[in-house]
Amino acid sequence: MMDPATRTIVTGADQPLGAAAAVGLRRRGAAVVPIDVAPMDRTAACARIDAAIAELGGLDVLVISGWYPPALQPRPFEMLDDADFEGIWERGMQGMLWSMQAAIPHLRESCGNIVVLVPTTGMSGGSQFGAAAATFEAQRILMKAAARQLGPDGIRVNAVAVAPELVLADAESAEVHYLAPSAIAQEASADDVCDIVAFVVGHTGRHLCGQTITIDGGRWLAP
Repeated sequence: MMDPATRTIVTGADQPLGAAAAVGLRRRGAAVVPIDVAPMDRTAACARIDAAIAELGGLDVLVISGWYPPALQPRPFEMLDDADFEGIWERGMQGMLWSMQAAIPHLRESCGNIVVLVPTTGMSGGSQFGAAAATFEAQRILMKAAARQLGPDGIRVNAVAVAPELVLADAESAEVHYLAPSAIAQEASADDVCDIVAFVVGHTGRHLCGQTITIDGGRWLAP
């Protein structure tokens, strides 16, 4: 459970994982304002974060989810053109950056948390998701850089890496061969993601900063 006073924004609520996270965290007691994937415009993206913070009366947790829709569709590596790659990369990275930048002053006041949801495809690669995998892993590296800078300010920044089935339109085409036998590997659900987010931002997760918590049934054994 989360403290009912935990003022939370969930981005990417127009996609299944973000929508489920918003519902699940609200069910766990948080005050949640869900917003859609960030527009390709800094002013508009920041304005949406500011409006959500005004509605909440402050901010304790920013959960970053959601991606440019073409990133979630399989596409052979050799078929990616410049526009495809630029859209997938820029929309993913800038949306995350702008949301964090708008939230940081408020999170400093509350000693709050940022949690970035990323598919494990970023760590493992994906044969049909080259541009997406590059973006997912870059988001995880940006999380680490932010943790280095913001930790001394009292802001904890972490990532939760989720099974690609929760995000990608066709996870099978990523051709990731997991290590644990399927008989013992239990696929994590969106509700499990919410449990982990609640743990990370709560008192029991107070020592976590700059970490990646992987929840995919133990199939991808990497930090």
